[in-house]
Amino acid sequence: MSRRLDGGAQVAQAPASPAPKREFSRRRRAALAAGAVVCFGLAAVLVLMAVDATRWRAALPRDDVRYRAAPEETLWHPSLLVPGDPTRFVLGVGDDVRFREAVQSLRQGRLDLGFTSDPTLALPRAEAQSRLAKIAQGDGSAQRRARAIGLLGVISFAGSFYETRGQAELVAEAVSDFQAAIAIDPANDEAKANLEQALQRRKALSALAGAGATDPTPGGAGSRGAGAANSGSGY
Repeated sequence: MSRRLDGGAQVAQAPASPAPKREFSRRRRAALAAGAVVCFGLAAVLVLMAVDATRWRAALPRDDVRYRAAPEETLWHPSLLVPGDPTRFVLGVGDDVRFREAVQSLRQGRLDLGFTSDPTLALPRAEAQSRLAKIAQGDGSAQRRARAIGLLGVISFAGSFYETRGQAELVAEAVSDFQAAIAIDPANDEAKANLEQALQRRKALSALAGAGATDPTPGGAGSRGAGAANSGSGY
């Protein structure tokens, strides 16, 4: 391309530089390459999460069976591929696992053995009570909240047989917990059966109090009631 100067002479004009177009092209290729890498990485993570989801779905029923034979083992924690276990949150199994671990701690505490200063029993009992209290207060499932409250009642009811003081108060706590569990989940037959036993226990303690007795001897008749029967219940 040329332009005319004064006097009629023509001077050639340099074409526009293609450098901006080349720079844009390089940036576009880089962006596309980066996007491809991100997509590939995301696809790989999704594949790994699919594998983890399969392992989680298999772990819950499998370890539920193992729990009945070996409650002391570490359960409901499958070997996973994705760090941080995001699949657990996607599947929503975290609350299920927390409830199972609370019941496991309660079973390991062996309420049926009565009072103990053995830390291998006392610590799981305390841990179970703490875990169940958290579930009772904040779990998203009404059924799990009801079961947790019912198991807290089991702990109080069991304590009324081996504690030397405050047995009537412990039974009252158990009755209140069983009633609360039933109010949340009217289909909770476990809480209904335990409530019946707790009311019978309260009646017996009232009769003893009316006869001039204080707290009866721990571990007396009926000490293997609801507190012992349900601490290892299933899911």
